[in-house]
Amino acid sequence: MYDIRNRFGRHFAVEKHDLLATVPQLAVRTASDAKKLHKALCFVRAFPDTPGIHALACNSLSDFDELVAILSNTQRARLADTGIRATDIHYSFSFEVASWLARRHSGLVNIDWPEFGDTERLDELLEQLLEPAEADYFDSGQVSSEQWLAFASGHQPGTDFDWLLSQLRERPRQSRFWTALYNSAEIPLRCALSDSGLSISANLYDAGEVFCRHEPMHSRVANAKKRITSPLGSVVRLGRNSGKRLIDVAMASLAVRHRETLHFNYANPDEVYVADVGRGIRIAVTGLQAESRYPLECTMGFLILSNGVPIGYGGASILFRQVNTGINIFDEYRGSEAAWLWVQVMRVFHSLTGCSRYIANPYQFGSENSEALQSGAFWFYYRLGYRPVEKEIAELAKREFRKIRTVGRYRTPLACLKKLATCDMHLMLPGARRTDLFCEDWIETSGQLATGQLAATGELRRSRAHRQLEKRLASELDIASMQDWSRGEKDWFSKLVPLIAALDPAGWSSAEKSALVKMIRAKGGGFELDYAREARNHARYFSTLMKSCRQSA
Repeated sequence: MYDIRNRFGRHFAVEKHDLLATVPQLAVRTASDAKKLHKALCFVRAFPDTPGIHALACNSLSDFDELVAILSNTQRARLADTGIRATDIHYSFSFEVASWLARRHSGLVNIDWPEFGDTERLDELLEQLLEPAEADYFDSGQVSSEQWLAFASGHQPGTDFDWLLSQLRERPRQSRFWTALYNSAEIPLRCALSDSGLSISANLYDAGEVFCRHEPMHSRVANAKKRITSPLGSVVRLGRNSGKRLIDVAMASLAVRHRETLHFNYANPDEVYVADVGRGIRIAVTGLQAESRYPLECTMGFLILSNGVPIGYGGASILFRQVNTGINIFDEYRGSEAAWLWVQVMRVFHSLTGCSRYIANPYQFGSENSEALQSGAFWFYYRLGYRPVEKEIAELAKREFRKIRTVGRYRTPLACLKKLATCDMHLMLPGARRTDLFCEDWIETSGQLATGQLAATGELRRSRAHRQLEKRLASELDIASMQDWSRGEKDWFSKLVPLIAALDPAGWSSAEKSALVKMIRAKGGGFELDYAREARNHARYFSTLMKSCRQSA
């Protein structure tokens, strides 16, 4: 079935149905065959030909633990870290993902003591949790970290890992301290993928009506720019509970694959947008919690779902009228319509932000990324309309593309692909102007501007320097009171003070000042997308910041 999983038509539908009907009777003997079957079932569940085929694939995945159980111990061990139901994953997750696992999947995660080498950093973490009366016993050398944790958590439900994370959650005021201590310990974990929904086999978001395919998948997209700028039917912002559920699906989809991203680790359950783009595909976009946002960019994540199945993800940095983003399709769904999916992702972000330019950095198509290099990812972007920003590289790409189109079976040499992956590529949408580009290096330069402002006050204590700038900026922006501001809005005014002060807005018009205040408040408000839209439309802020960065670079 694996070989026909992504082939469609009446003949293939009949063959898939017949093969799926035999899955319960299959006597799979090797881990390799189990993995191949699981991948095929995942693909067919996400892209079914008929409702019957979809139901059979779902049932087979629900019962996949029975297939795993009949494997020999040796073969079953080889399924570790595949994300398959009834297997284990082993990984040293960050504090954010570990905390999420402890909250959402209590009892499934243990510290993987056989894989733990030096526990010195863990000991430093545990020492911070000790009561004074316990210290002598812990420091005596008579008890190991594993033994002490087992003893300390012995009368509590859950695992030693659950107990440890519960202690850290009781101390939220020192969250940055605990995060740093936990991450430095690099604690190896072992997570059992039962029927909790954490496994690839079981991880789903509400699919709604199942979309069935009858025609071949679209491997190419004609006139991508026109499709990107075509209107979307609707983009819905989910309620908080639905937002939490979708974030859980996103977190699980990465964790079982030994991946994580700040876009989901710090996702705001109140700011989750879902767009139905057709063909059973929904694209969910997540904003960040206010305390985790960045000063200039609006950083958002996205999850691609096909009939409720997570099939890919990515993140986007939205900066004025430009968006820097890339796409990752999960391995089980390679061979699907990646180009069409990518165009739909860009369409959603264009609809949300009104951007006029997309940026792809060299890593995405080959720089220090052997997989992207060897797959020819450069041409994936090129065919969609992305072009290298450096003239010499753009001319090289034009010559190579001409060869591809005219010379039979021509493949660009690896050395040439490496050269092509030495500068950014941009996709310019209708209405884009060259002057709209904000050089990404200036993000760092803006930090230099902020430091310069604090230093220029002449205050030895930075807290005093900051208060001086706050008072000056509030006066320059005609902010008489912040009584009606939320806590997040006040926090972000404080965070942005050194940067905004560097722009010297005292001479701006009343309308420009009012728009700047609105933008600052949006940065700390409930939905950061509001900030992205305000920043996009603030011409004075954009031009002044760009000029200041250019002069300081």
